Amino acid sequence: MSTSHLESPRKILDLGSGTTASAWLGSTGLVAFLTSRPARIAVAPVTATSGEAIDLPRITAQEVALLSKDVALVRDKEGTVWSVPLADPYRVREVVRDMRTLLPRPSGEGALAISDEGKVLSLSLGRGEVGARPVEVPGRMRAGDAGDGVTYLLAEGEQGGQLRVYPGTAPERGPSARVTLPVEAAELDQVRGGRVYCLVFKRGGTGLCVVTRDGARAEASFVTLEAPIADAVVTDASVVVAFANGKIALYGAASLAAPGEGPRAPVSTTAAGGKGRPRVLLATTTKGATSIWIGTAEGEVMRAAVVEVAAAPEPPAAEPLALLVQGPSKEEVEALRKEVEALRGALDARASELASVKGELDARVGDLASVRGELDARASELASVKAELGERASELASVRGELDARVGELASVKAELGERVGELASVKGELDARISELASVKRELGERVSELASVQRELDASRRDLARSLEDLREERAKFERSLGKRIDGLLPERVRSGVDFVVSLVENRRR
Repeated sequence: MSTSHLESPRKILDLGSGTTASAWLGSTGLVAFLTSRPARIAVAPVTATSGEAIDLPRITAQEVALLSKDVALVRDKEGTVWSVPLADPYRVREVVRDMRTLLPRPSGEGALAISDEGKVLSLSLGRGEVGARPVEVPGRMRAGDAGDGVTYLLAEGEQGGQLRVYPGTAPERGPSARVTLPVEAAELDQVRGGRVYCLVFKRGGTGLCVVTRDGARAEASFVTLEAPIADAVVTDASVVVAFANGKIALYGAASLAAPGEGPRAPVSTTAAGGKGRPRVLLATTTKGATSIWIGTAEGEVMRAAVVEVAAAPEPPAAEPLALLVQGPSKEEVEALRKEVEALRGALDARASELASVKGELDARVGDLASVRGELDARASELASVKAELGERASELASVRGELDARVGELASVKAELGERVGELASVKGELDARISELASVKRELGERVSELASVQRELDASRRDLARSLEDLREERAKFERSLGKRIDGLLPERVRSGVDFVVSLVENRRR
């Protein structure tokens, strides 16, 4: 009989900023880790001991999925899923919007996405382009996980929701198993699926729902762990949990699923080490070897192997020896010799086990020493930062004094402006009074103009009447002149007529 054991993590990558998501492509043996600000992605083989990250322009990355060794999918903070060519990340292309979560599939060539409305979309790679199509599944999906040849979807429903297991990569065909989660799982929104066991949890919470699957049967049990969960993964028979306090623990999946109360004891624990607390976990299995990848809040990526440790055989129970009345026989001596050899073998196995434990403790002491050194360095950095903050505080105090003086000046200026406003108000009152006077004068002038206009109209009428009278007089004069001329021409000589004409002109002049 053997048990799983988690080795101490070893640093593989340094992304420079906190990790937000991870994915792995089992067909090509690649792992991918993602950061958000700045957005970077690192893709490396599972056997790598180092690697580099590339920048992703114009994206606030949140989740990642590998479709092939050349193309990745990235979901940003706004819910848009982008297709990213790893050889040229500046040629990103938008695939779909308003997605709540992106579910990578280890087999590649495709992934799933869940929208803000709880709808499921299938994203697939074909001829260098990524296409999206809706997946018709009943209900509103809250979370999910896409594995090799199996899909897990958590639907909203009674109690804590319903976890459905869909065989293959086409959920439209219907689930092969389904289970209603306990009411304590109503707020859980992360799903991690395995061949037999499935986990449902929430980052920052202590509750973990373990679902055991046996064909069409599925059972769910809820357990409470010792600290808030940062992330969790499941292998064939083990559950690995990263806690927010920096500890990585390996549990037996069967023991977690077994009924019971109180926190469950882990089989193996280790410190994440490195810079920052663990934030992202990823489990990979190649050629029967399982590795746990850890992404920290400071951007370091570490790898820890899961090894099988043979359990030490129990020493055989020693039977009480009967009182010897006579000397021991040859058979009894042989039996006693074999018993002693068995006890010696058990002691040797125990000694080797203790030696391995001592080696682990020595490694742990070394890790703690390195952590202490890092803490001391961090303390010195904090001391320097504190000194800088003190200087900055003194500068801010001087700036505050200058601002107070400026506030006093502004107060005096405000008082002067208040006086000036009062003066302007009095001037405005005077102007308003003058305007009212001018308005009354304007009204009087308007009335006088109207009177003059009426007089002008009367004068115009009189002028027209006089013009008509003068025209009448002219006509009468012409008539009179014609009649008088005829009479005079007949009665008076030429000399007398000229005198008469002179008299007539005098009369006319007098009339005018």
